[in-house]
Amino acid sequence: MPLRSAPSPRKRLLVHLSQAVETLSLRAAPDTFEMQLKNLEGNVKIQSFEVTDLEFAHFENVSNALIRLDQGTYGRCMVCGGRIHADVLSGTPWATRCLECGERESRPQST
Repeated sequence: MPLRSAPSPRKRLLVHLSQAVETLSLRAAPDTFEMQLKNLEGNVKIQSFEVTDLEFAHFENVSNALIRLDQGTYGRCMVCGGRIHADVLSGTPWATRCLECGERESRPQST
């Protein structure tokens, strides 16, 4: 896919987040409760989903990638500071490591 026609990183991340929420809502209805906020009149309705550790980690990864995008550090390896290849970010837009650091981390440590 040509770079110009590729969706922006923010759009890809938001699509992942949206799909994850949709999957949760199809699996089970959210719990809804009302809560009164201090110093404000009226109540606020809050919805919550029960999520697995894996689902929570995915939400957290995507959210952190959006934060890095706002801070200008998106696409940089959090270990060495080098660039994360566009192919990696295309497949996993929340990636935090370049290929070299990812491979180094996954290698068994010799004792």
